[in-house]
Amino acid sequence: MNDQADSSGQSGAGPYVPPETTRQGVRGGRPKKMLIVTAVVVSLITLSIAFISDVEDLLSVGLDIVIVSSIFGTAVLIVLWGGWFLIFSRWKWRSRILASITVVALPFALVSIFRPIHGGDVSIIRFEPIWTSRPEPPSISLDEAPKEVDLSTQTPHDFPMFLGGRRDGAIEADFRIDAEQFATATQNWKQPIGSGWSGFAARNGYVVTMEQRGDQECITCYNIETGQLQWVQQHTARHHDKMNLGHVGPRATPTIFDGHVYAVGAVGSLVCLDGSDGAEVWRIDLNELLGIELANEIDSDGLAFQFEQNTVLSWGRSGSPLVTGDLVVVPGGGPSGNISTLLAFDRLTGELRWRGGREMIAYGSPVLATVAGRPQILLTAETMVMGFDPGTGEPLWNLSRPGESNGGANTSQVSVVSESHVLTSKGYPDGGGQLIKLTNEGGKIIPSIVWKNSRVLKTKLTSPVLLDGHSYCLSNGFLECARLSDGARIWKRRGRFGHGQLLLVNDRILLHSESGTLYLINATPDGYEELASFPTISGVCWNTLCLYGDRILVRSEIEAACFELPTLSR
Repeated sequence: MNDQADSSGQSGAGPYVPPETTRQGVRGGRPKKMLIVTAVVVSLITLSIAFISDVEDLLSVGLDIVIVSSIFGTAVLIVLWGGWFLIFSRWKWRSRILASITVVALPFALVSIFRPIHGGDVSIIRFEPIWTSRPEPPSISLDEAPKEVDLSTQTPHDFPMFLGGRRDGAIEADFRIDAEQFATATQNWKQPIGSGWSGFAARNGYVVTMEQRGDQECITCYNIETGQLQWVQQHTARHHDKMNLGHVGPRATPTIFDGHVYAVGAVGSLVCLDGSDGAEVWRIDLNELLGIELANEIDSDGLAFQFEQNTVLSWGRSGSPLVTGDLVVVPGGGPSGNISTLLAFDRLTGELRWRGGREMIAYGSPVLATVAGRPQILLTAETMVMGFDPGTGEPLWNLSRPGESNGGANTSQVSVVSESHVLTSKGYPDGGGQLIKLTNEGGKIIPSIVWKNSRVLKTKLTSPVLLDGHSYCLSNGFLECARLSDGARIWKRRGRFGHGQLLLVNDRILLHSESGTLYLINATPDGYEELASFPTISGVCWNTLCLYGDRILVRSEIEAACFELPTLSR
């Protein structure tokens, strides 16, 4: 009877095992939960990018933050899949290990082939193949005699400092830009340039800027028409922050005044140069004056770099010098207990004239204006909007403004709206715009907030331009129009703008995207109206624009160019 089937119908003496149980291990190894998690994460990423405008309104974050979050989310998914293959797949151990290694190694393999290009912080602009060469600036011969340059003669086209003659990014030109021919603008020159985020300042056919070349922080002068280097002034200094999220090099744009060039290095060197040949007239070490200690470390290129060790100014000095009367004024800063918000020096001798304020600085530049019937220097510091007496440095008023100079920093200019109103703007989640009324009560300036809106004017690295009761700005990477009377957003436009820069030329906007495209846009509250565009240069284009007549000069951290814009008579 041993060969007889038992009552269950199963041959042999062994107990019957239901088919469901034999497949238990297989069913247990199915990654149902992981597939659901992956589908949810991928859907969230896709929807966030597709509806970034709504995400920005809801969470006050731009596309760059969404992309960074997506990268981290993808990294978490990769780790989870690797863990699932290794622990829960119930495959043979050899297959588990191979699958886990393959999943985890895949992104490293991709990064080894495609280099991420980030925009000076944690945001990633694009990926490029590792074999793509990046342009290098031509070497400078110390024996080369400087060429004679005339920066004393003024012309109607001069753009002598940061954001133009009034530091407001608005140009009243005697021509109109020809929209029909704009895309065919003539390239006068394009060439590599040293690293850094400085813009150009222009006078009498020449431009000056700052750049990093090896361990030398340089102030350079170029011919506008040819791009030929006229002179260079070099100083041993090299800045980047400890994590190198801000990239290498100087940040501030030089100022041209009365034949001299005034410039502030990223690690605290204030210098006055003879504009004719770049010879040093005087130099001030702001670190010594303010008691700032510099950390000295070695970077991946084997070069020493510096950053402020005992202050919260993480990203380097960015404030462009302001010349007023016989003074040159710069943001100060310093360690806790020895902070001076502004410093004023004799512009001819470098002698310290006054210190003003006790608020830590941020990354904007001082602006000279008459508001509430009183001339004053306006500045957004780390956590305050402030006004100062230009002659003495006495603080005239201040108003609290969120900010952290080692985090969500204030970088934008104070914009003058009228004889009694100023506008501030700021990026990051604690930012937005606010309109401030300044009232003169018997010589005392009283500030009050007219409106504050955290959803508009979220300018991270730019400043608004103002026209006919409206502001236009890059707000979290969107081009936006807002009404100045009440802070209401009129329209916003998503585009491939990133954190670029813009100028207002009469009633049209020149917008240079951070990826290197120059747009011509009508400045109108009726809606976004793009007229034309053309590609310009490589690199991350955070550097401010410079317009000299019909010549537009653009810069990134690796390349510079000059284009002749087609124009029409007004």
